[in-house]
Amino acid sequence: MSNKRVGNQYSVNIAEEVSLSNPIFGERWFDEIKEIDKHEIIIKICDLMGSCPSNLHIAENIFETVKLEMTRFVIHHEYCRCNRVRSKLLIWLDSRINPARVEKLSEFMNKYLK
Repeated sequence: MSNKRVGNQYSVNIAEEVSLSNPIFGERWFDEIKEIDKHEIIIKICDLMGSCPSNLHIAENIFETVKLEMTRFVIHHEYCRCNRVRSKLLIWLDSRINPARVEKLSEFMNKYLK
């Protein structure tokens, strides 16, 4: 693995895919880490909105509403500028954001590309 500086960022060359799951810990551990990460983001949103207790619920709704769009934005406009990304990830992400569009694409591919 080698690192290459591109502007203010480092580009890491990795020849293999990385899995963030580890069979040693199990699903309960992953779910707990996911919830901790999620709540840290929700707290940051809530901090921007103010100290009213009801803002916590609103911040959680904001998080759930925009999380996939934010992910797509970061991958497309920040990460992909200096790195390559697998099409499988982009298709998965698009399918989560707009399932109806992916169904149409899938139907088109099955009809004309098989």
